[in-house]
Amino acid sequence: MMQNPLAVFIASVCAFLGLQAASFVLGLNEVSTFLGVSFAVYLFLVIWQAFIFDLHLKTSSIRTIERTLLGGLKNRWAYLWNIHHFLHFQNYLILPGIIYWMTVILIYLNPFDELVKQVWIVASSIALAAAQWYLKTVFLAHKESGAPARQIIFTAKLYASYIAFAAAFGISRYFGPLPADQKPDDYFTLGAPGFAVIAFCATVLLLYQALFQHHFVGFKILKYLFAAGTGLAVLGFALFYYWNVNYYSGALVMAGVYNTVWGIIHHKYIDKNLTRTIVYEYLAVLFVILVMVFSTTNFAERI
Repeated sequence: MMQNPLAVFIASVCAFLGLQAASFVLGLNEVSTFLGVSFAVYLFLVIWQAFIFDLHLKTSSIRTIERTLLGGLKNRWAYLWNIHHFLHFQNYLILPGIIYWMTVILIYLNPFDELVKQVWIVASSIALAAAQWYLKTVFLAHKESGAPARQIIFTAKLYASYIAFAAAFGISRYFGPLPADQKPDDYFTLGAPGFAVIAFCATVLLLYQALFQHHFVGFKILKYLFAAGTGLAVLGFALFYYWNVNYYSGALVMAGVYNTVWGIIHHKYIDKNLTRTIVYEYLAVLFVILVMVFSTTNFAERI
């Protein structure tokens, strides 16, 4: 039940080339062109994804596509304009959207560092390919999908959480806080509140998408999503003020906490096998991450 390899290949190549083009024009200090290219590439990916995921499109619509392209397009968008189908489709856009736009932000934060930009472009292109290849598989037939497919999509989601926190941390620092001699209305600021808001939104969206994958979305679970988002937002707010080094290591702390929260929610409410041992295992992984971050980070210098 995996996607057509050609469709995934086209989308992945377009994403890779689009990010490369955006990176190139940013290197020329053309910020407006950089944003235009980024939006154009994302628009193509959304339109393309609307076609590679059939969303249970009726057989009559498929036959119409075979008869006439115009009729097929009309039926496709009429199908998506149905609120139920449209909301269902949004779940397929969350993970690729976060990976794509957080990569765009990280490129923006490193406009002239070619090595850093290429690392993010290549890594995100691979993550986007994995997401598009396996996303429908784990959504529509999660229980029937194999362990490797679930592990790959989990890795893509973990990567998305890390770059989301890294991009949020970085862009919040880039646009804030205000210098002492700068008037508040001179330029846009984010700062700690902005980072907290972005961290909250990223956490809620990623958890919601993960729960949708497991067919476990309901009003009863939403309060835990918002509680988790609030917790990560508070942590992000504190980190912004007290983390005096690069945002990559700060994002690793956030991602480690996110992974722990998701693991506990998954075992408690989906697998329903949460035990103290499992909680201790997740806390042990988080402890190892924190030890690695604190032991390899020079807190004497802010980057």
